[in-house]
Amino acid sequence: MRTPRAVIACAVAAIITAFSPTSIAHAQLGANAGFVEAFQPDFLSRDLVVFADVLELDDSQQAVLESLLTDYADSFKLGTEGLKDKMKAMKDQIIAAGDQGAMAVILGPINEWTAEKRKLHDRFVENVQAILSDEQVARWPKLERAMRREKELPRGILSGEKLDLVVIARASEVPPEVMKASASEITAYEVAIDGALAQRARQMAESQERIKAALASNDQSVGLREIEQIVAKRVVLRDLQEQHITALATAFGSQYGAAFRDRALREAFPSVYRPSSMIPYFAAARELPGLSPEQTAQLNALETEYGTWYAQWQANLAQVYRTEEPKKQSEEARRRATQGQADVPKPVDPYKPMHEERDRHDEQTREAICKIVGPELCEQLPGAAKVAAAQQRPMTGTSKGSSFEPNLAPQGDMAEPRTRGRGQEGRTPPSSGTRGSNKDAPKSAD
Repeated sequence: MRTPRAVIACAVAAIITAFSPTSIAHAQLGANAGFVEAFQPDFLSRDLVVFADVLELDDSQQAVLESLLTDYADSFKLGTEGLKDKMKAMKDQIIAAGDQGAMAVILGPINEWTAEKRKLHDRFVENVQAILSDEQVARWPKLERAMRREKELPRGILSGEKLDLVVIARASEVPPEVMKASASEITAYEVAIDGALAQRARQMAESQERIKAALASNDQSVGLREIEQIVAKRVVLRDLQEQHITALATAFGSQYGAAFRDRALREAFPSVYRPSSMIPYFAAARELPGLSPEQTAQLNALETEYGTWYAQWQANLAQVYRTEEPKKQSEEARRRATQGQADVPKPVDPYKPMHEERDRHDEQTREAICKIVGPELCEQLPGAAKVAAAQQRPMTGTSKGSSFEPNLAPQGDMAEPRTRGRGQEGRTPPSSGTRGSNKDAPKSAD
């Protein structure tokens, strides 16, 4: 059996053949027009486990369901293979239609198949419900919620949009008895997410039809508006996920809630919630030979201070992701629509200032560690040559606002850190402009 991806490739190849290079913007709209979904089955053989678990099917019912899933897969295969053959046969017709008419031609068989696919879905559901008891039919809404999470969550694009917090709770080893005690909060999450998933799916289905029409009429403005409507539903879902991270973490209590929250945030923002490269640097500093108790105390206090700063930096970066990711979806489509036009600004990296801030702070922290341990021991730290070179840099042009400098008090007490701006006396710690002067220096992950 040819995979759905192979079928999609046939459709894309036909469209690319028909459209001129100036029509690249169609690709961005096409990604939101439902072409991919048309070639994805609504039910898979692995769904048997979900059906059996939620509906509590007996062995005979599972055997019938397995047969129904096989019949559905065979019918779906015949449908997609037939669509593929139609597209191949339409190549000359697509080319003859030209740039303006080719999309309307290609959409004809796709729309026909989409309608047939829906009939296959409804027929399968009707056949499954026919083998259920009244009690099992009453559990059908719960099955629909479970299946919706199974099918719709992976379609998430924004950070946190595709989380399944029930799965994350199990993965973070929240005990079954705690999960049972938190049943009301978990049910509230499932119902809320199900509603948001249904709204997003409904918006996508409605927008897909309008985007197809926009593609056929070459009306980019309509397509862009529909993409923004879809993104708005994505934002609602993402925000609900984050709200319920907090709610479930509270329900799981102090013993299990923190681990659950940390794992959920790491999965929601994998580029944000990752360990700092300064952790092994502090560890290496504490292992230096001959440190006094006062120096060790200062290193520990500095690490605590750095950890507080880094946690806040991660929270700030996550907020940038929340703001910028939704913009990117429509801006990318808009950029493609204006591709080739004069005076179109190049896209900027909205995360770069945050990464530069982290790099500056890391560099200043490494310098602070060297001040604590002294120049001789500092030479034994990873990236010692980099720190030494940074300390020798001239002040001119190195400062970007206020900079961090620890106040090393006598007798090992760590006083409050001081900040100095450009206009104040004293040398301003260097920026990250010379990062990489020693290849052995630890690098921060972006």
